[in-house]
Amino acid sequence: MAEKRIQEVAEGDVPTDLEGVIELWHIKRMIDDECRFLEWTDEKFNTLKQLTSGYGKIISGFFCHLDPTLLKSEFERLEWTYKNTFWKIIDAYKLYKLIKPDILRDILAGNNNYVREVLECKGIVEKFKSIIREILLSNVNSAHIILDKYVTKRDLRRDAEMHLPSNLTLADKEQILVNYLQSDDPNLNYVRLITQIKDDKNNIKLSPKTRLLAERLDKKLNDEMLNDPSTVTTRWSLGVQFVDEEGRPPIELHIDERGNPTYIYSIPYIMNQDNVHRVGNCISLFGWMNQHFLLNLINKQTEVDTMESLLMDIGRDSYPTHIRFYNKNNLALFQTFAYNKVLTQTLNSSFEIELKTFYEKHLRAQYGYCGLPISLPSNDDSTLNKCRVLCPELDAVVKQYNTFVEEDEIDKDLIRLSKPLKVEEGKSLLINKYYEIADGNNEIRSVLWGLLGSGNSLLSHVEPFKDKHYHSLAELLEKENDVQYSNYANFQKPHLDFLIEQNIIGVNSEGNLYIVSQLQLNVLRSLWEYGVCSYWHYNDEGQKIIDKMFDKGWLVKDDHLLSKPERDYFSYYLDNGRFTNGMAYRNHYMHGSTPPVNDDNAHIAAYHTILRLFAILILKIEDDLWLASKTMERSVVIGEAQV
Repeated sequence: MAEKRIQEVAEGDVPTDLEGVIELWHIKRMIDDECRFLEWTDEKFNTLKQLTSGYGKIISGFFCHLDPTLLKSEFERLEWTYKNTFWKIIDAYKLYKLIKPDILRDILAGNNNYVREVLECKGIVEKFKSIIREILLSNVNSAHIILDKYVTKRDLRRDAEMHLPSNLTLADKEQILVNYLQSDDPNLNYVRLITQIKDDKNNIKLSPKTRLLAERLDKKLNDEMLNDPSTVTTRWSLGVQFVDEEGRPPIELHIDERGNPTYIYSIPYIMNQDNVHRVGNCISLFGWMNQHFLLNLINKQTEVDTMESLLMDIGRDSYPTHIRFYNKNNLALFQTFAYNKVLTQTLNSSFEIELKTFYEKHLRAQYGYCGLPISLPSNDDSTLNKCRVLCPELDAVVKQYNTFVEEDEIDKDLIRLSKPLKVEEGKSLLINKYYEIADGNNEIRSVLWGLLGSGNSLLSHVEPFKDKHYHSLAELLEKENDVQYSNYANFQKPHLDFLIEQNIIGVNSEGNLYIVSQLQLNVLRSLWEYGVCSYWHYNDEGQKIIDKMFDKGWLVKDDHLLSKPERDYFSYYLDNGRFTNGMAYRNHYMHGSTPPVNDDNAHIAAYHTILRLFAILILKIEDDLWLASKTMERSVVIGEAQV
């Protein structure tokens, strides 16, 4: 179609109407951006580029002769797909004399979509900033624009940048949001986004009064929605039981007729364990971590339903708390509460005491790590005071370990004189403990989506296995050994060819696809699910695979005690410096901004969450010490072999 039109214009069929000229702009942009059909040879493309080189003069010449007084009628006659381009052409050629201020006001007033289109044109916005500011302040739905600009997660491939007028002040932006909150019909999703705004002195800032207004409206609208008879709700529940019966397995899972799970744990099994294994139950029974000590409780994009991701508005500075994240962390909360109760009632112990013993005695005996004593709350303390005692210990333990990493010992006086350290800042003994996906590297993302994603041209959807509904190409190739390359459609083959080129999959002599390396697949699975892989948990072959990915620029190294997704998880619970929707327990219990004293349920949930974070932290320290000792032993063996 484009090639035909280019030829027609070359033969003298130059458009004389506005839509025809705008069509030339689209063709010109396509050619200038090097967008070309596969069948176009370099010679053909260069010829088309030459033929379109004069389109700029045709377009600007036509627009220069438009009557400014008829601008509105010309604009309104355009198909909606051409309206956005109309403003872009004026902006590109700086044809601002075409725009009469009153006519621009008339076009934009009451139509937020037209306002958005103009805001994509920086030159127009600055030239007519007074009018545009006036329009933004007068329309309550301008709040949508402010939120899309500063809060909503953007798809950088599709979302064009909007430019706000330079005379729109911080106070103006806040007033636009206040106007929306006080309007007749605010939308709950947008109200929630307002509560998630992160203050930025250069772009947007909300007063405490405005934040409180948004939070209260959020609760009011949510309650109204839940009480509305037309609202369809689904209820999901889970149960945690500890049973004192001999002969039961350590863990059982029962699912009732409604699909609600109950996790049943054996008390006799726990009573027969030593301290190390009772702490290890966080992994072996509760499943908080995988075999490489990577945290399962983080938000995983692989667990987010497509519909949920489309319907749920989450700000770009918010932690993505999707349904699966809530469910598994609620389960962990119940597990912690019930486990602590069982340890207290049956063993005259507690989860706190078990963690303290593990940290102070086991780590010393096993690795020579001489951690300082942990301060535990008294059993008689209120839950509020327990939170105030235990929460600072998280940062204190990390500060001790960080000193050990840097100095090879824990010096109490050095710790006393050192600056405060957050859990998220603690370092590992290993300079390359984790390898994570490199920002901006499209190759590794294409590999992961092609091999493990459920989209990407549905590479798992091929004859004769379509009815088996495999979720990914990797699952298909692991389950079936006769997946023929030739059975794929032509539009799917480039994705397969890319994976073959990267030596991720191969084609045997019979034309069947296969996984080149199961170990390589395991590494990729870890990157796909956890965002990282723990380097020293792999054998020599696995480490060579990771090194090769690093050399390709797919991965970057990380030397923290916690992986990046784990640091985000801790940050979500402990403060709101990183995420605007964080639980901020550190702020509440260490810096005086405490929830109401009489809200005991909130303090109970907070305390058992802090206790869970404490257990995770101590297990991560053991993992680090174990890996470091294993690495040293391995180095000694290699050195002796070389000698």
